[in-house]
Amino acid sequence: MASRDLYDILSISRTASADEIRRAHRKLALQFHPDRNKAKDAPAKFAEIQEAYEVLSDAEKRRQYDDFIRLGGSPGAFGANGPTGGHGGGSGGGHGQHPGGGSGGGWSNGGGGEAWTATDSETFESIFGDMFGGRGGPRGRTRAGGGSQRARARERMEAETTVPLETTIRGGKVGLVLDDGSVEVPIPVGAEEDELLSVPGRLDLVVRIKIAPHPWLSRDGRDLSYDLPLSIVEATLGASIDAPLPTGGTVALKIPPGTASGKKIRIPGKGVPAGGGRPAGDLYVVVQIVPPGSVNELTGSLLREIAGSIDNPRAKLSQFHLRA
Repeated sequence: MASRDLYDILSISRTASADEIRRAHRKLALQFHPDRNKAKDAPAKFAEIQEAYEVLSDAEKRRQYDDFIRLGGSPGAFGANGPTGGHGGGSGGGHGQHPGGGSGGGWSNGGGGEAWTATDSETFESIFGDMFGGRGGPRGRTRAGGGSQRARARERMEAETTVPLETTIRGGKVGLVLDDGSVEVPIPVGAEEDELLSVPGRLDLVVRIKIAPHPWLSRDGRDLSYDLPLSIVEATLGASIDAPLPTGGTVALKIPPGTASGKKIRIPGKGVPAGGGRPAGDLYVVVQIVPPGSVNELTGSLLREIAGSIDNPRAKLSQFHLRA
């Protein structure tokens, strides 16, 4: 196990979210991967990064590590499967041994002297291509020697497709036509602009998504917004209305009396849903006062009658003038 604190290795705080851990790992793994970084200490740093991620990306291992450190334990005495107690013997020794030193280890040597480890599928797809590591199972296989894996990684393609905004919110699938045929790209709930997605059965391909404009809905990161039309009466006297939610259904929204056009009303947690370790965003409705399209004689008469009792909204404009 790395002798430094695992949080320091990934340059994150002890309160970092799962998404922050994933992004920090991806950045460092890309920087120090031995196939990309030829510095002599790159393999050692890469192995240290992978060991830290293996523990901190697993909620139970992370809890055990936090408890172990809080009780005065040393990071170097903690293995991926729990504290080693400093004995170094038995299968629980884990990271106290180097590649090939038992099933408890968190990384393995593929015959080329480089350290490899299991990683989350998204990082694996977007950074390492089809170079697998770890201890086998659904996350991949131990890297074998030879150059064929690297050759396939160099041939890895990146395609781009435009996805409807509502599909990035609710999740779904989009079809993509390539030179060698068509594929179906799964779009996870909450997918973001420029996110790289893997395609089942195509380790040589990643797809970058672009989000198509929507006629009435806008997205800013995890937040969504749209214009909410109100009548003059609703904005002036206040009202309770059912505002539609982008994910379906409505929410009861109270409009305070005297609400002006352009006012933003925040609805917490009703933006882009949580997904992929990322929190839910907020929904903002922007008030737009809509005057009646036509006014009959009775309505016109009533409006003219009350006009004199309503404050002139331009009264203060006379205070603002350009000086010579």
